Amino acid sequence: MRLTTKWLLVYLLPLVGTLLIYCHADKQLNQNSATLPYKNLHDTVKYVGAETCKTCHQNIYDSFMRTGMGQSFHFATQAKSAAQFGKHIAVYDSINNLHYYPFWRQDSLFIAEYRLLGKDTLFKTEQYIRYIIGSGQHTNSHIIDDNGHLYQAPITFYTQKGIWDLAPGFEGGFSSRFNRIIGLECMSCHNALPDFDLQSENKFHQVPLGISCERCHGPGEVHVHEKMRGLMVDTATQIDYTIVNPRKLPTRELQMNVCQRCHLQGISVLKEGKDFPDFKPGMPLTEVMDIFLPEFDGNQTKFIMASQAHRLTKSACYQKSNMTCLSCHNPHVSVKETPLQTFNNACINCHNPKQNQPDCTLPLPQRTAKNQNNCSGCHMQVSGSIDIPHVTIHDHYIRKPINESDRQKVENFIGLIAATGGNPGAHTKAKAYLHYFESYTASPAFLDSALALLSVSTQPASKTQDAYIHAYYLQQNYTQITQLAAKLNPQAITDPWTAYRTGEAFMQTNKPDLATPFLAKAVTLLPLMPDFALKLSICYMQQQQFAEAKTTLEQLIKNHPNYALAYSNLGFAESNLGNFTLAQQLYLKALALNPMGEQAMLNLAALHLLQLNTAEAKKTLARLLLINPQNQTAQTLWKQLVKQ
Repeated sequence: MRLTTKWLLVYLLPLVGTLLIYCHADKQLNQNSATLPYKNLHDTVKYVGAETCKTCHQNIYDSFMRTGMGQSFHFATQAKSAAQFGKHIAVYDSINNLHYYPFWRQDSLFIAEYRLLGKDTLFKTEQYIRYIIGSGQHTNSHIIDDNGHLYQAPITFYTQKGIWDLAPGFEGGFSSRFNRIIGLECMSCHNALPDFDLQSENKFHQVPLGISCERCHGPGEVHVHEKMRGLMVDTATQIDYTIVNPRKLPTRELQMNVCQRCHLQGISVLKEGKDFPDFKPGMPLTEVMDIFLPEFDGNQTKFIMASQAHRLTKSACYQKSNMTCLSCHNPHVSVKETPLQTFNNACINCHNPKQNQPDCTLPLPQRTAKNQNNCSGCHMQVSGSIDIPHVTIHDHYIRKPINESDRQKVENFIGLIAATGGNPGAHTKAKAYLHYFESYTASPAFLDSALALLSVSTQPASKTQDAYIHAYYLQQNYTQITQLAAKLNPQAITDPWTAYRTGEAFMQTNKPDLATPFLAKAVTLLPLMPDFALKLSICYMQQQQFAEAKTTLEQLIKNHPNYALAYSNLGFAESNLGNFTLAQQLYLKALALNPMGEQAMLNLAALHLLQLNTAEAKKTLARLLLINPQNQTAQTLWKQLVKQ
């Protein structure tokens, strides 16, 4: 989806309304986007960009750009960064024995990765950081741009504590170094909608700089065209259906869906044929996806960071009134710039003793001493989350305060719930458990739950086979996958990951000839996914098809010029084709890109031995064993060379 820019927007009344909570039960309507009269919900309507909105709504634009949403994504500049820097600031990954050091070189931000042996540096690499993601209110994370492919750097600055540490999900030995992809799901919430390459997992032709107006108001092209033609609407008495005003959507569910799209992050299961940018304000979120969250028993204090919209719905305040996120928040104004009394007024509208409504039971002097008589300070406790370290937020589950001893009680996982409502089928729930296993907790019980749900799914086998293969792949039950694959035509597969997982299963069961058509299909479906092409090259080489492997790897390097493993594999192919000099150059290129590349070092040592250059082989193996003394192949080769 390519964003376009129009030069003029002439009329739209501000969307800032009075903060009110109507204390009566909400009457939900069963209304889908096809029945709504909004003109900007059609797929052909284009986004115009925040700069276009700015031409008429300068004040709102200026205010919004100071919010966390407006500052969510930008180039890595010293003005954008909220981090602290200095020669003593470094992060140590003790499990992987790697150090990370952020620094500025003139106006450019870099992160150095290195390993020490005593006081000596075994190796050091530097990665240029192109973008900073995060407003700085909680964190600054860092994005690498490699030929349009975006990756997250392994360290984050945690603003509230003023410290650098491993990025969320990189702890506990799960660091992917500089290889964690930033895909469309991530980008579609942390930024305005980008121009994404559907042949990839993480390539963007263009990325905006910050969440824009149209994420909440929908595409603006129709609105711009009608206002340019002089077609005005008195929004004091009517609804302007060329643009979405979330406050005026006909049901609370639709209003909440606008916020839930990004403040209800958990396990998103897309509907068939849908993708993340398909949701537009005014649509029911369940037309595009179902979102699942983990539920815990006890005091229910555990939650995912970006689940505020769901936590709110657990509150009696929400359940007994018509409140929405907009009852307390004005999205155009930063929370930092919002007076405390604004939030208190939202509470007082319902909890007003003058109207015989329940008041706070805590005496006023204690309220004033503890929280400046601030309702949210007590009833929305500051808490951490289960997925982001070093960060605290106000828990949006509004309730009486829970004391610290109760907060420390063990809470057991109950299951995944569909936070977007409805009753998703067993097949959808199964996919949610598979994603939860991959993204949060790799417990075998979740795979068992997924398989149990698939066994009772009413979907035909043609629909469930992808999920079965996914589950068996995560179980490493490759034999079961190969048995299912006997009924599969590789050319009929439409999901690239199903093709890849099936090919990998045949590789793991020593049947590369049967793996080839599945891996080739995966590459065809997702040609810019480097791991697919790399695996196909290995499959070719296991069958002594080095020319085919070479062709595959050369195309891979063309798309990913900094992919170290591709150079190592291409060197191996060239060596087997008799091109020893070129092979050595390719191994050295791989090691320049990744000094920790153990396979490249093994290949280089083997090449030296093939050329009867024992001295260089020993040097290469010695270097490898310094980096990883536990590498058994290197140990075996070293022992053989020492005996000679």
